[in-house]
Amino acid sequence: MTLGEKIRQLRKQKKLTQRQLAEMVQIDFTYLSKIENDRLDYTPSVKTLHQLAKALDADELELLDLAQKVPDPLAGILADKHGLQFFRKASEIIKEPEGWERLTQELKRLQKGSDQPHGKSSKNVK
Repeated sequence: MTLGEKIRQLRKQKKLTQRQLAEMVQIDFTYLSKIENDRLDYTPSVKTLHQLAKALDADELELLDLAQKVPDPLAGILADKHGLQFFRKASEIIKEPEGWERLTQELKRLQKGSDQPHGKSSKNVK
């Protein structure tokens, strides 16, 4: 499925016209028509994709992926359902930069613990 096909499908599920959706997203309806018909020489901006996802109650990551706007390091995460599930859950819970730092520290702590031989915790290592 292409980005345009997906956006058209979501718009029709919401029973919106192109004009209505374009107005919600603050883009010209002719531009939306070009997106839906895959007639652009470029992909929509991340901002436009974000606005479309929000207006359509859609998965923003899916739209970004269909538009090939996902950076390579993150593409592997999107392809793995467990990785994607992890980041979605973390994004629901973490609302401040400090939360991401705490999660990073916890992951480092868990990694150190898994580096230890079985039966020994990091507290027992001198």
